[in-house]
Amino acid sequence: MTDALLSLIARRFGTPTYVYDLDVVDAQVARLRTAFPFADLRYAVKANANGALLRHLVALGVGAEALTEGELERALRAGFQPVQVVLGGPGHTPGLARRAAETGVGLVSLDSVGAWRVWRGTEAPDTRFLVRVNPGFDPHTHEHLATAAATSKFGEPTDAALAVAREVAATGRFAGFHVHAGSMLDDEAVAGLVVAALEPLYAEFPDAELVDFGGGLAVPRPPLASFAAAYERFVQRSGKRVLLEPGRFVIAEAGTLLTRVLHVKKGARRHVIADAGMADLLRPALYGASHPVRLVAGDGDPAGDGRAADAGGRGGGEPGLPTDVDGPLCENADRLGQDVELPAVETGDLLAVGTAGAYGFAMASNYAGSLRPAEVVVRAGEARLVRRRERPEDLWRLEEEV
Repeated sequence: MTDALLSLIARRFGTPTYVYDLDVVDAQVARLRTAFPFADLRYAVKANANGALLRHLVALGVGAEALTEGELERALRAGFQPVQVVLGGPGHTPGLARRAAETGVGLVSLDSVGAWRVWRGTEAPDTRFLVRVNPGFDPHTHEHLATAAATSKFGEPTDAALAVAREVAATGRFAGFHVHAGSMLDDEAVAGLVVAALEPLYAEFPDAELVDFGGGLAVPRPPLASFAAAYERFVQRSGKRVLLEPGRFVIAEAGTLLTRVLHVKKGARRHVIADAGMADLLRPALYGASHPVRLVAGDGDPAGDGRAADAGGRGGGEPGLPTDVDGPLCENADRLGQDVELPAVETGDLLAVGTAGAYGFAMASNYAGSLRPAEVVVRAGEARLVRRRERPEDLWRLEEEV
């Protein structure tokens, strides 16, 4: 997206605003299909559940992976066929199981023995099951994202997973195993560890049809070729049909968070106070995640004082003065970026926070009375509002007066 388009969007819809470029989504899906031609894609709805994005992915022929009743309903409302939905996650309840069964969800990933007990008591003769395995290795990512670690809450260790698989197989509905090693995976050796964990399981269940490798590829530089090669070797040996559950990879680089500078404070550090923060983009506070932040060139001051915020005419900024881009809330963790390289910026300047399409709006909150941002999609250079900015009355809309 050009700076001129981003500036136009900010003027038209205000800030903070999330902008998603659907042409980038198309390119990312194409990259996955080129790298993994043997795999069926199931988009991880948790990464970004915007309805316009989901409908676009339906049109691209991608399936969905949902974790909760809300995600399931969003996926179905967007047009995903139930047989193209994988229902996963560690929190299955009898109510969720009944709803999934009655809508015709075709595949469920059982995270635990307890989940199988829930489903065992549910009338779902046409539902087939994967069993999620916790392989107990270090996937070399942030501890919050390391779902294959032995201490992680996800999946069952090998012996317990095999026991669940035997019970499911006795009902004739066992489809295969599921391993999701973690998120932001950038170590190519992890793919080999996943395959090594799965091979002994499929040795006991050679007739199982599917293998679900999950998602988790890092952005912006994932080791696509290495993961694809390891998974393809497994497929060639085993003949299994492959599912992948990409989320972040599909939408992260397509998303930009637009935010205006409110104030600039100079002291031991330069603090650029913006109108977006942890209530809009939680990842820097939660994971210490790093997002590129830049000044949008050529964006005039919306206050109308005649000053043009042109990055090209600002010189080199303030060398030696470390800069944080902070949010408007009373929290030290309320930060979009630390040690950010920015030129001199002033009140009213427009900033673009990149790689923000995944787990941005999805984790946004009303903390401190924050109003969740607007969402805009761009297709072939044309911008369209797909979710309005929240208003103060939305904060109490669901409350009951007592």
